[in-house]
Amino acid sequence: MIEFDAIVAQAEVKKASDIHISPQLPVFLRINGSLSPIGETVPGHDIDRLLSIFLNSTQLDALQTKRQVDFMFQTAAGNRLRGNAFQTHHGPAICLRIVEKNIKPYLELGFPDFMKKKLMDLKQGLVLVVGPTGQGKSTTLASVLRERNINKAEHLVTLEDPIEFVLESQSGLIQQREIGRDVSSFEAGIRAAMREDPNVIMIGEIRDPETMAAALVLSETGHLVFGTLHTHSSQHTISRILDSMPAEQVPQVRSQLAQNLKMVIAQRLLPLENGAGRALAYEIMNMNYAIANHIREDKIHQIYNTIQTDQSGEMIQFEQSLASLVINKYITVETAMNYASDKAQLKAVLEFNGISISDEK
Repeated sequence: MIEFDAIVAQAEVKKASDIHISPQLPVFLRINGSLSPIGETVPGHDIDRLLSIFLNSTQLDALQTKRQVDFMFQTAAGNRLRGNAFQTHHGPAICLRIVEKNIKPYLELGFPDFMKKKLMDLKQGLVLVVGPTGQGKSTTLASVLRERNINKAEHLVTLEDPIEFVLESQSGLIQQREIGRDVSSFEAGIRAAMREDPNVIMIGEIRDPETMAAALVLSETGHLVFGTLHTHSSQHTISRILDSMPAEQVPQVRSQLAQNLKMVIAQRLLPLENGAGRALAYEIMNMNYAIANHIREDKIHQIYNTIQTDQSGEMIQFEQSLASLVINKYITVETAMNYASDKAQLKAVLEFNGISISDEK
Protein backbone atom coordinates (compact mmCIF):
# COMPACT_ATOMS: atom_id res chain seq x y z
CA MET A 1 0.00 0.00 0.00
CA ILE A 2 1.34 3.42 -0.97
CA GLU A 3 2.34 5.55 2.05
CA PHE A 4 1.53 9.03 0.85
CA ASP A 5 2.92 10.95 3.84
CA ALA A 6 6.24 9.13 3.41
CA ILE A 7 6.32 10.07 -0.29
CA VAL A 8 5.73 13.74 0.53
CA ALA A 9 8.44 13.62 3.20
CA GLN A 10 10.87 12.06 0.71
CA ALA A 11 9.94 14.67 -1.90
CA GLU A 12 10.62 17.41 0.65
CA VAL A 13 14.06 15.99 1.50
CA LYS A 14 14.95 15.69 -2.19
CA LYS A 15 13.58 19.21 -2.87
CA ALA A 16 11.25 17.88 -5.54
CA SER A 17 8.79 20.25 -7.19
CA ASP A 18 6.21 17.67 -8.33
CA ILE A 19 4.93 14.19 -7.53
CA HIS A 20 3.48 11.95 -10.26
CA ILE A 21 1.35 8.95 -9.25
CA SER A 22 0.23 6.69 -12.10
CA PRO A 23 -1.28 3.18 -12.12
CA GLN A 24 1.10 0.26 -12.60
CA LEU A 25 4.16 2.53 -12.41
CA PRO A 26 6.43 3.71 -9.59
CA VAL A 27 5.94 7.18 -8.16
CA PHE A 28 8.01 9.78 -9.99
CA LEU A 29 9.48 12.93 -8.42
CA ARG A 30 10.54 15.94 -10.47
CA ILE A 31 13.88 17.06 -9.06
CA ASN A 32 15.67 20.04 -10.61
CA GLY A 33 13.53 19.66 -13.71
CA SER A 34 14.07 15.91 -14.27
CA LEU A 35 11.87 12.96 -13.33
CA SER A 36 13.20 10.28 -10.97
CA PRO A 37 11.30 7.08 -9.97
CA ILE A 38 11.01 6.02 -6.33
CA GLY A 39 9.49 2.99 -4.64
CA GLU A 40 7.43 0.15 -6.02
CA THR A 41 4.75 -0.02 -8.69
CA VAL A 42 1.50 1.65 -7.60
CA PRO A 43 -1.65 -0.50 -7.95
CA GLY A 44 -4.75 1.19 -9.30
CA HIS A 45 -6.78 0.63 -6.12
CA ASP A 46 -4.22 2.69 -4.16
CA ILE A 47 -4.85 5.63 -6.47
CA ASP A 48 -8.61 5.24 -5.95
CA ARG A 49 -7.98 5.35 -2.19
CA LEU A 50 -5.90 8.51 -2.49
CA LEU A 51 -8.54 10.19 -4.64
CA SER A 52 -11.15 9.49 -1.98
CA ILE A 53 -8.92 11.39 0.46
CA PHE A 54 -7.94 14.25 -1.85
CA LEU A 55 -11.31 15.01 -3.45
CA ASN A 56 -14.73 15.94 -2.09
CA SER A 57 -17.91 14.55 -3.64
CA THR A 58 -18.25 17.43 -6.09
CA GLN A 59 -14.68 16.97 -7.30
CA LEU A 60 -15.12 13.19 -7.60
CA ASP A 61 -18.19 13.81 -9.77
CA ALA A 62 -16.19 16.26 -11.89
CA LEU A 63 -13.46 13.65 -12.38
CA GLN A 64 -16.07 11.19 -13.62
CA THR A 65 -17.88 13.59 -15.95
CA LYS A 66 -15.07 15.89 -17.16
CA ARG A 67 -12.32 13.25 -16.85
CA GLN A 68 -10.05 15.66 -14.96
CA VAL A 69 -10.20 17.97 -11.94
CA ASP A 70 -7.96 20.48 -10.13
CA PHE A 71 -7.74 20.45 -6.34
CA MET A 72 -5.75 21.59 -3.33
CA PHE A 73 -4.74 19.26 -0.49
CA GLN A 74 -2.99 19.84 2.81
CA THR A 75 -1.25 17.01 4.67
CA ALA A 76 -1.33 16.52 8.43
CA ALA A 77 2.22 17.90 8.49
CA GLY A 78 1.05 21.13 6.87
CA ASN A 79 2.37 20.52 3.34
CA ARG A 80 0.15 22.16 0.71
CA LEU A 81 -0.14 20.38 -2.62
CA ARG A 82 -1.78 21.65 -5.79
CA GLY A 83 -3.14 18.66 -7.63
CA ASN A 84 -4.66 17.55 -10.91
CA ALA A 85 -6.38 14.18 -11.15
CA PHE A 86 -7.06 12.89 -14.65
CA GLN A 87 -8.15 9.77 -16.48
CA THR A 88 -5.63 7.82 -18.57
CA HIS A 89 -5.73 4.66 -20.66
CA HIS A 90 -4.78 2.66 -17.55
CA GLY A 91 -7.06 4.47 -15.11
CA PRO A 92 -6.89 7.65 -12.98
CA ALA A 93 -3.54 9.33 -12.37
CA ILE A 94 -2.49 12.21 -10.13
CA CYS A 95 0.02 15.03 -10.54
CA LEU A 96 0.85 17.09 -7.44
CA ARG A 97 2.79 20.35 -7.27
CA ILE A 98 4.43 20.94 -3.89
CA VAL A 99 3.69 24.47 -2.70
CA GLU A 100 6.47 25.97 -0.59
CA LYS A 101 5.39 26.44 3.02
CA ASN A 102 6.77 29.96 3.17
CA ILE A 103 6.43 32.64 0.51
CA LYS A 104 9.89 33.50 -0.72
CA PRO A 105 10.92 37.09 0.15
CA TYR A 106 10.97 39.23 -2.98
CA LEU A 107 14.70 39.96 -2.77
CA GLU A 108 15.44 36.21 -2.87
CA LEU A 109 13.70 35.69 -6.22
CA GLY A 110 16.72 36.80 -8.22
CA PHE A 111 15.36 39.70 -10.28
CA PRO A 112 17.51 42.79 -10.99
CA ASP A 113 17.49 45.59 -8.42
CA PHE A 114 15.47 48.08 -10.47
CA MET A 115 12.49 45.71 -10.61
CA LYS A 116 11.41 46.13 -6.99
CA LYS A 117 10.83 49.87 -7.26
CA LYS A 118 9.03 49.44 -10.58
CA LEU A 119 6.70 46.76 -9.22
CA MET A 120 6.04 48.61 -5.96
CA ASP A 121 5.39 52.00 -7.62
CA LEU A 122 2.88 50.80 -10.22
CA LYS A 123 -0.67 51.97 -9.51
CA GLN A 124 -2.57 51.07 -12.66
CA GLY A 125 -2.24 48.84 -15.70
CA LEU A 126 -1.49 45.22 -16.55
CA VAL A 127 1.58 43.19 -15.54
CA LEU A 128 1.99 39.70 -17.00
CA VAL A 129 4.26 36.98 -15.62
CA VAL A 130 4.70 34.35 -18.32
CA GLY A 131 6.51 31.08 -18.89
CA PRO A 132 5.90 27.34 -19.24
CA THR A 133 4.23 25.32 -16.50
CA GLY A 134 6.38 24.80 -13.41
CA GLN A 135 8.68 27.78 -13.93
CA GLY A 136 7.87 29.71 -10.75
CA LYS A 137 5.21 32.14 -11.99
CA SER A 138 2.97 31.60 -8.94
CA THR A 139 5.96 31.99 -6.62
CA THR A 140 6.88 35.30 -8.26
CA LEU A 141 3.35 36.68 -8.03
CA ALA A 142 2.89 35.59 -4.40
CA SER A 143 6.19 37.22 -3.47
CA VAL A 144 5.35 40.48 -5.27
CA LEU A 145 1.90 40.67 -3.65
CA ARG A 146 3.36 39.91 -0.23
CA GLU A 147 5.93 42.70 -0.68
CA ARG A 148 3.25 45.21 -1.73
CA ASN A 149 1.06 44.17 1.20
CA ILE A 150 3.92 44.71 3.64
CA ASN A 151 4.62 48.20 2.36
CA LYS A 152 1.28 49.56 1.14
CA ALA A 153 -2.18 49.99 2.66
CA GLU A 154 -4.00 48.51 -0.34
CA HIS A 155 -6.89 46.16 -0.97
CA LEU A 156 -5.63 43.15 -2.93
CA VAL A 157 -8.05 40.61 -4.40
CA THR A 158 -6.78 37.35 -5.91
CA LEU A 159 -8.63 34.96 -8.24
CA GLU A 160 -6.97 31.53 -8.21
CA ASP A 161 -7.70 27.99 -9.37
CA PRO A 162 -6.91 26.71 -6.81
CA ILE A 163 -5.38 28.97 -4.13
CA GLU A 164 -1.74 27.98 -3.71
CA PHE A 165 0.05 30.38 -1.37
CA VAL A 166 -2.00 31.68 1.55
CA LEU A 167 -1.35 35.42 1.91
CA GLU A 168 -1.84 37.11 5.28
CA SER A 169 -3.10 40.70 5.48
CA GLN A 170 -0.44 43.04 6.86
CA SER A 171 -0.35 46.78 6.08
CA GLY A 172 -3.19 46.27 3.64
CA LEU A 173 -6.10 43.88 3.14
CA ILE A 174 -5.78 40.68 1.09
CA GLN A 175 -8.79 38.62 0.05
CA GLN A 176 -8.25 35.40 -1.88
CA ARG A 177 -11.04 33.82 -3.95
CA GLU A 178 -10.91 30.30 -5.35
CA ILE A 179 -12.54 29.49 -8.67
CA GLY A 180 -15.33 26.97 -8.26
CA ARG A 181 -15.57 27.47 -4.49
CA ASP A 182 -15.82 31.25 -3.98
CA VAL A 183 -16.64 32.39 -7.52
CA SER A 184 -17.82 30.57 -10.63
CA SER A 185 -15.11 31.70 -13.08
CA PHE A 186 -12.19 34.07 -13.59
CA GLU A 187 -14.35 36.29 -15.79
CA ALA A 188 -17.12 36.45 -13.16
CA GLY A 189 -14.55 37.23 -10.46
CA ILE A 190 -13.09 40.06 -12.51
CA ARG A 191 -16.53 41.58 -13.11
CA ALA A 192 -17.32 41.33 -9.39
CA ALA A 193 -13.97 42.90 -8.47
CA MET A 194 -15.15 46.16 -10.02
CA ARG A 195 -17.58 46.45 -7.08
CA GLU A 196 -15.17 45.29 -4.38
CA ASP A 197 -13.01 48.43 -4.15
CA PRO A 198 -9.66 46.76 -4.96
CA ASN A 199 -6.38 48.51 -5.69
CA VAL A 200 -4.74 45.34 -7.02
CA ILE A 201 -6.26 42.24 -8.64
CA MET A 202 -4.26 39.09 -9.29
CA ILE A 203 -5.64 36.64 -11.88
CA GLY A 204 -3.98 33.28 -11.30
CA GLU A 205 -4.20 32.26 -14.94
CA ILE A 206 -5.56 34.06 -18.00
CA ARG A 207 -6.89 31.10 -19.96
CA ASP A 208 -9.21 32.53 -22.60
CA PRO A 209 -9.99 35.69 -24.63
CA GLU A 210 -12.93 36.57 -22.37
CA THR A 211 -10.74 36.67 -19.26
CA MET A 212 -8.07 38.69 -21.06
CA ALA A 213 -10.65 41.18 -22.34
CA ALA A 214 -12.06 41.57 -18.81
CA ALA A 215 -8.54 42.03 -17.37
CA LEU A 216 -7.78 44.75 -19.93
CA VAL A 217 -10.99 46.61 -19.08
CA LEU A 218 -10.13 46.39 -15.38
CA SER A 219 -6.63 47.76 -16.03
CA GLU A 220 -8.18 50.71 -17.89
CA THR A 221 -10.28 51.72 -14.90
CA GLY A 222 -7.47 52.67 -12.52
CA HIS A 223 -6.67 49.21 -11.15
CA LEU A 224 -3.37 47.34 -11.15
CA VAL A 225 -3.86 43.84 -12.58
CA PHE A 226 -1.36 40.98 -12.33
CA GLY A 227 -1.84 37.80 -14.35
CA THR A 228 -0.04 34.79 -15.80
CA LEU A 229 0.06 33.25 -19.28
CA HIS A 230 1.70 30.11 -20.64
CA THR A 231 3.87 31.91 -23.18
CA HIS A 232 7.66 32.08 -23.44
CA SER A 233 8.55 35.71 -24.25
CA SER A 234 7.17 39.23 -24.33
CA GLN A 235 6.81 39.21 -28.09
CA HIS A 236 5.10 35.82 -28.06
CA THR A 237 2.78 36.97 -25.26
CA ILE A 238 1.48 39.97 -27.17
CA SER A 239 1.09 37.93 -30.36
CA ARG A 240 -0.81 35.21 -28.46
CA ILE A 241 -3.21 37.76 -26.94
CA LEU A 242 -3.96 39.39 -30.29
CA ASP A 243 -4.26 36.09 -32.16
CA SER A 244 -6.76 34.77 -29.61
CA MET A 245 -9.17 37.67 -30.07
CA PRO A 246 -12.05 37.77 -32.57
CA ALA A 247 -10.94 39.72 -35.66
CA GLU A 248 -13.36 42.58 -35.05
CA GLN A 249 -11.93 43.15 -31.54
CA VAL A 250 -8.23 43.15 -32.48
CA PRO A 251 -7.92 46.93 -33.20
CA GLN A 252 -9.46 47.74 -29.81
CA VAL A 253 -7.25 45.21 -28.00
CA ARG A 254 -4.15 46.65 -29.72
CA SER A 255 -5.05 50.06 -28.38
CA GLN A 256 -5.76 48.68 -24.89
CA LEU A 257 -2.45 46.80 -24.75
CA ALA A 258 -0.46 49.79 -25.99
CA GLN A 259 -2.10 51.98 -23.36
CA ASN A 260 -2.33 49.66 -20.36
CA LEU A 261 0.27 46.88 -20.57
CA LYS A 262 3.06 48.00 -18.23
CA MET A 263 5.41 45.03 -17.99
CA VAL A 264 5.94 41.45 -19.16
CA ILE A 265 8.19 39.18 -17.09
CA ALA A 266 9.09 35.96 -18.92
CA GLN A 267 10.88 33.47 -16.68
CA ARG A 268 12.45 30.02 -16.69
CA LEU A 269 14.07 27.94 -13.95
CA LEU A 270 17.31 26.28 -15.10
CA PRO A 271 19.41 23.58 -13.38
CA LEU A 272 22.31 24.97 -11.37
CA GLU A 273 25.83 23.99 -12.36
CA ASN A 274 26.33 22.23 -8.99
CA GLY A 275 23.04 20.32 -9.32
CA ALA A 276 21.73 21.71 -6.03
CA GLY A 277 18.69 23.53 -7.34
CA ARG A 278 17.54 25.85 -10.10
CA ALA A 279 18.43 29.37 -11.14
CA LEU A 280 16.04 32.04 -12.41
CA ALA A 281 16.52 33.31 -15.96
CA TYR A 282 14.24 36.02 -17.27
CA GLU A 283 13.31 38.51 -19.94
CA ILE A 284 11.98 41.88 -18.78
CA MET A 285 9.92 44.11 -21.07
CA ASN A 286 8.83 47.49 -19.74
CA MET A 287 6.38 49.40 -21.89
CA ASN A 288 7.82 52.45 -23.62
CA TYR A 289 6.86 54.65 -26.58
CA ALA A 290 8.56 52.40 -29.15
CA ILE A 291 6.91 49.17 -27.98
CA ALA A 292 3.51 50.86 -27.71
CA ASN A 293 3.91 51.97 -31.33
CA HIS A 294 4.91 48.46 -32.42
CA ILE A 295 1.69 47.13 -30.88
CA ARG A 296 -0.53 49.82 -32.41
CA GLU A 297 1.04 49.46 -35.87
CA ASP A 298 1.06 45.63 -35.95
CA LYS A 299 4.85 45.40 -35.84
CA ILE A 300 5.06 42.92 -32.97
CA HIS A 301 8.11 41.25 -34.58
CA GLN A 302 10.15 44.38 -33.77
CA ILE A 303 9.68 44.11 -30.00
CA TYR A 304 12.60 41.68 -29.60
CA ASN A 305 15.02 44.16 -31.21
CA THR A 306 13.64 47.02 -29.12
CA ILE A 307 14.36 45.10 -25.92
CA GLN A 308 17.82 44.17 -27.20
CA THR A 309 18.80 47.76 -28.09
CA ASP A 310 17.11 49.54 -25.14
CA GLN A 311 19.44 51.94 -23.34
CA SER A 312 17.33 52.61 -20.23
CA GLY A 313 18.77 49.68 -18.24
CA GLU A 314 15.23 48.57 -17.42
CA MET A 315 14.78 45.95 -20.14
CA ILE A 316 16.64 42.67 -20.20
CA GLN A 317 16.82 40.20 -23.06
CA PHE A 318 16.61 36.53 -22.11
CA GLU A 319 20.05 35.84 -23.62
CA GLN A 320 21.55 38.61 -21.46
CA SER A 321 20.12 36.92 -18.36
CA LEU A 322 21.50 33.55 -19.48
CA ALA A 323 24.93 35.06 -20.09
CA SER A 324 24.95 36.62 -16.62
CA LEU A 325 24.17 33.24 -15.04
CA VAL A 326 27.04 31.63 -16.98
CA ILE A 327 29.50 34.41 -16.15
CA ASN A 328 28.65 34.12 -12.46
CA LYS A 329 28.98 30.31 -12.64
CA TYR A 330 25.38 29.53 -11.71
CA ILE A 331 24.72 27.49 -14.88
CA THR A 332 26.89 25.84 -17.49
CA VAL A 333 27.44 27.10 -21.01
CA GLU A 334 25.69 23.97 -22.29
CA THR A 335 22.59 24.71 -20.21
CA ALA A 336 22.49 28.31 -21.42
CA MET A 337 22.83 27.30 -25.06
CA ASN A 338 20.12 24.66 -24.69
CA TYR A 339 17.61 27.24 -23.45
CA ALA A 340 18.61 30.21 -25.63
CA SER A 341 16.14 31.38 -28.26
CA ASP A 342 18.91 33.26 -30.10
CA LYS A 343 22.04 31.12 -29.78
CA ALA A 344 24.10 33.47 -31.96
CA GLN A 345 23.25 36.40 -29.68
CA LEU A 346 24.14 34.41 -26.55
CA LYS A 347 27.40 33.26 -28.09
CA ALA A 348 28.31 36.86 -28.96
CA VAL A 349 27.60 38.09 -25.42
CA LEU A 350 29.59 35.26 -23.83
CA GLU A 351 32.57 35.69 -26.16
CA PHE A 352 32.54 39.45 -25.50
CA ASN A 353 32.96 38.50 -21.82
CA GLY A 354 35.88 36.17 -22.59
CA ILE A 355 33.99 32.86 -22.62
CA SER A 356 34.71 30.98 -25.84
CA ILE A 357 32.00 28.81 -27.35
CA SER A 358 32.79 25.97 -29.72
CA ASP A 359 30.79 25.93 -32.96
CA GLU A 360 29.13 22.60 -32.19
CA LYS A 361 27.33 24.19 -29.22
